[in-house]
Amino acid sequence: MSQAAAVLKLANDIPLIDADYIGVDYGAVVLAENKIPMTFAIGDFDSVEDSGMELVREYAKEVIRLNPVKDDSDSEAALRIIFERGYDHVFMFGATGGRADHMMVNLALVMRYAGKLTIVDAQNRITARKEGTFHIEKDDYSYISFFTDSEACITLEGMRYPLHKRKIGMNDLYTLSNEITGDTGVLTVHEGRVMIIQSNDRRQ
Repeated sequence: MSQAAAVLKLANDIPLIDADYIGVDYGAVVLAENKIPMTFAIGDFDSVEDSGMELVREYAKEVIRLNPVKDDSDSEAALRIIFERGYDHVFMFGATGGRADHMMVNLALVMRYAGKLTIVDAQNRITARKEGTFHIEKDDYSYISFFTDSEACITLEGMRYPLHKRKIGMNDLYTLSNEITGDTGVLTVHEGRVMIIQSNDRRQ
């Protein structure tokens, strides 16, 4: 599997994973400032100064400059190009916090690319799944929540609040703050698609 780490913007340390790094708009500057080479950088870069662009060109093998007048966000355009280039999975960092409208777009992209996109930040790991059975590692996360943007039917096993072929809709919020009781929980999506949010309370 070929993986890409798409960095939008980070306020803390850049995570190092086994993947090709791709800087998205100002995220490319963040990567360059941390001396992390990029397979490519993409964005309209309308808020990046000339000195920042010089640094990006030094650390990126390729720079794709988008027209700032466009119908999609930088993250949406970046994901489209990343997947067109044959990547199987993308880990997106710096996609939450900051502007709420951008965060909403990025969460919608998780659902669009169910099974192919994971958002990670200091407190959360967010992904989505279509129909099938999936084993979910607890790792260091205290809570796990499930939501859908339309309708879905799910079974939850190995969790504090199990469900069996339960139909949920976009207005069902009781699937918040479940807990995996062992090392692994099992989600079966019988119909639809489901967003999975593993999270922790903010640590002081």
